[in-house]
Amino acid sequence: MSSANNSKSVFQDFPINVKLIISSLWIAVMFCYVYGDYIEVYVPGVLAEAMEVTSDKEGIQLEFFAVALLMSIPSVMIFFTLVLKPNINRWLNIIIPTLYVALLVAVNLETTWGFYLYLTAIEVLLSISTVWYAWNWPKTE
Repeated sequence: MSSANNSKSVFQDFPINVKLIISSLWIAVMFCYVYGDYIEVYVPGVLAEAMEVTSDKEGIQLEFFAVALLMSIPSVMIFFTLVLKPNINRWLNIIIPTLYVALLVAVNLETTWGFYLYLTAIEVLLSISTVWYAWNWPKTE
């Protein structure tokens, strides 16, 4: 038996920039939001309710705008996390996910759908991870 066979191979690992880590967390959480909204269409009554015609055009416009705003922020944060300077970047990635966690918990307190609770738990964990990485942003000497 040769000595080469007895040595353990160690896989090479490269440090990943915190901006890439946080940006990838935003991508992951955004996918969970999209999957949750897509699957929700199949919940009995949701599609029928969405198809109902309403005379309150302004109310619907405001509701759709609010949803569009909430869903666009993670998309924009993917880019902003990569290009903004560390100080503002760090604070945005602490504040915004914290607000999203509070919103997720408040919105999903009454749901009994397992898929939604599961995705919410994943979204909360990803958001907390984002806050953790931003809070522990590496400093230079």
